[in-house]
Amino acid sequence: MTDPARWEQIQALFHAAADLPEAEQRRFLEASGGNDAALVAEVLALLHEDARGSSLLDRDLGTLADQMLGHSDPVPVDFGPYRIRRMLGEGGMGVVYLAERADLGSMAAIKFLRDAWLSPARRERFAAEQRTLAQLNHPAIARLYDANTLPDGTPWFVMEYVEGVPLTAYCTAHQSGIVERLRLFRAVSEAVQHAHSQAIIHRDLKPSNILVTAGGVVKLLDFGIAKQLESLEVNADQTGTGLRLMTPAYAAPEQIGAGRIGTHTDVYSLGVVLYELLTGRLPFEVAGRTPGEIEAMIRNDLPVRPSIAARSTTPLPPGGSRPELVSGRSWADLDVLCLTAMHKDPARRYRTVDALIRDINHYLDHEPLEARRDSVR
Repeated sequence: MTDPARWEQIQALFHAAADLPEAEQRRFLEASGGNDAALVAEVLALLHEDARGSSLLDRDLGTLADQMLGHSDPVPVDFGPYRIRRMLGEGGMGVVYLAERADLGSMAAIKFLRDAWLSPARRERFAAEQRTLAQLNHPAIARLYDANTLPDGTPWFVMEYVEGVPLTAYCTAHQSGIVERLRLFRAVSEAVQHAHSQAIIHRDLKPSNILVTAGGVVKLLDFGIAKQLESLEVNADQTGTGLRLMTPAYAAPEQIGAGRIGTHTDVYSLGVVLYELLTGRLPFEVAGRTPGEIEAMIRNDLPVRPSIAARSTTPLPPGGSRPELVSGRSWADLDVLCLTAMHKDPARRYRTVDALIRDINHYLDHEPLEARRDSVR
C-alpha cells in the first residue's frame, strides 16, 4: 500500500503533468521526479488511465457536481445556452466545467463557487457587480462573459476558456531562464495593474490562476471572485471559514489577520508568485499546518532570501523548478524585488504594481532598482 506522503507526491505530479501535451509529460516527470523511476512510472500509469477515460472527471456530470458542491439539485448538463462537456478541475473555492455554446460554436469555462451562498436580496447586486468585472479589457485577462446564481444561491461564472498550463508548470516544462520568467511575470503584473486602474482587486493571485498558452501568452483568470466573496458577509473568523476563501500560501498578512485590503494585497501575492518562479518553492510551507499555525507564520515569520532558497540543496517540491543561478549582484537585486513586494508592512511594499513593473524593467535593462533593501535603521 502506498504511504500517504508518497501518494500526495504522486497526486501533485499527476495534476501538474495532466495539463501538459502528452509528448512533454514524461520529460516533465523525469525532471521533477529526480532519480525515482518507480515514481515516474506510477504517475505515467495514472495519466494513461486518465487518457482512456476512466478517471473521476469522466463520471456523470450531474452526479459529480452534486458530490463536489454538495447541491441538493445537481448541476444540469444543459446550462442555459451552454452544454457542459466535462469537468476541467476543482479546488477549495469551486469546480470548473468546460461548456460548449452550440449557437455560437464557442467554448467557455463555467465555474460554480462553493461556500458562497447568496441570499435572494443579494443576488441581483452580485450579478451586477460581476457584469461590471466583465468590462475588463486586457489581452492578458481572461474575459468574464456572464455571472448569476443557481436557484439555491450558489454563484456561477461564465469565463473565457483558456487552453494553457499554470505559470510555474509552463516554466518547468520549457526550462525557462530567469529573463523569460521575469518577462512572463511582467505580463501578469501588467494585467493586475490594468485591473487596479479600474478599481478592481484580484485577491487570489496564484499560479493556478495564471495560465500560459502553448504560444507563450499569459492569461489571468478569476478576477473579482475573491473581491465578491468579501462582500458575502462570511464568518470573519480568519482561522476558520475565512482561510478557505483564499489560498493561504499566497495570502498577504492583512488577509490572514483581517487587516485593510487594497491594491497592496495583490502586490504581496505577486511577490510570492515571483519568489516561487525564482526558487522553485514557496516562501512559507503551509501544508499539514493548522489554520492558527498558518496565520502565525504568515503574519510573523520572515521568508528566507530568494538567493539562499535558490541555492538550497533541499529537494524541490513536486513540480517545482528554478532557473539557472546568476551572479551575486543579480541575486541581490532579485532579493530586493521579491522581499519589497512581500514586506509584512503594506506601507513598505511597492506602492503600486506599476512601481514593481518599473523595477522589473530596471533589472532586465541592467539598471539600478528604485527599491532598496531593508537596513538596520
